[in-house]
Amino acid sequence: MRWKLLIAFGLVFTVFFVVLAIWILQFSTNSANNRLRSTLRQISEGGAQAISGEEFAQLTAGAAALKVGETYPANAGVLAGKVTTDPAQCGGDKPVFTSCYPSSDLYWRHINELASIRRTNPEASPYTYGIGADGKLVFVGSWGGLGITADGKVGEGDPGGATYLLGLEAIIDAKTLGYFKEGLAATTFQPAYTDALGRWISVYTPIKDKAGKVVGAIGVDYEISYVSKVRSDVQKSLYPVFIVAYVLLLGLVFVLSGQFAKRISRLNSVTRKVAEGDYDVDISSSAAAMFPDEMTELANSFLTMTKKVGERERTLTQTVQVLRVEIDEAKRKDAVSEIIDSDFFNDLTKKAGVMRAKVKGLEIAEASAERSSKAEAGSGDE
Repeated sequence: MRWKLLIAFGLVFTVFFVVLAIWILQFSTNSANNRLRSTLRQISEGGAQAISGEEFAQLTAGAAALKVGETYPANAGVLAGKVTTDPAQCGGDKPVFTSCYPSSDLYWRHINELASIRRTNPEASPYTYGIGADGKLVFVGSWGGLGITADGKVGEGDPGGATYLLGLEAIIDAKTLGYFKEGLAATTFQPAYTDALGRWISVYTPIKDKAGKVVGAIGVDYEISYVSKVRSDVQKSLYPVFIVAYVLLLGLVFVLSGQFAKRISRLNSVTRKVAEGDYDVDISSSAAAMFPDEMTELANSFLTMTKKVGERERTLTQTVQVLRVEIDEAKRKDAVSEIIDSDFFNDLTKKAGVMRAKVKGLEIAEASAERSSKAEAGSGDE
């Protein structure tokens, strides 16, 4: 019984802890996702309000086109003080960055606004896009234009991110392009996706001028590893606690089931003695406990039953003995009656009567003969 109880409770605890762990992980993951979406919404909508719609409209119209030979302004990050070069050198595996970005102060003010968002939210990657002169979607700027290192520091390393007026259709798939278009109308979330740079969740919010006209949109990419980290942290905290609780509960069940099984075993040994006819055993001590419970009541009930059964058995024994004597006497009478009432016995009785009569006749004859003989002997003596 002890092992059966341990296995049963072990299965129950296993199911309970597995379901609880799944629920907690799911709850923490959903909470992290909701918190992430809320943060992204705040970042994108706050960034869209901070960007000047009028200046952004000028940028989408090409007002900051690159002109060779101009010097980058002081707010151009790692390119500050350098001179622009031929745009043809921007392509390839080793681009000349001075040929990729315009030198316009209007453009770099916009890039610095995006970099400010990045500094405030180091996990966010903001960029902007709008509708170009040809009616197609184009990138306007990215926070990485100031320079970015491998660990994400702003203003260091090589410039990166989207370059000015780069066509979106050339570098993103149709599905993502659809989210970009929706972002020009209202804040739009793109579910988790994976690209060559990692796994992301993105949000797009329209940029409006003072008149409320949409002139472009800001997009913010956020690495989904945040959610994975939250899930990992929960697992690291949750699993040790669950394992310890699981072991402790099983240990408690093992101890309690042992005590319960021991009391059952003692009661069982007593019942075997009762089954053998010993009705004077002490049953109450077999289920003794600090606090009375159902086992105690069972032992007391069994004790009462044992006493009554013992008394009944003794009474029954006496009754059986009396009945046995009466039955033997009745059997004897029945046997005698059966013999007496039988034809054989009657015939035998008749024959015995006849024989007795003959014997009696012979005895009379003999006695008569003897008297006659004595009489004759007496006459001769005279």
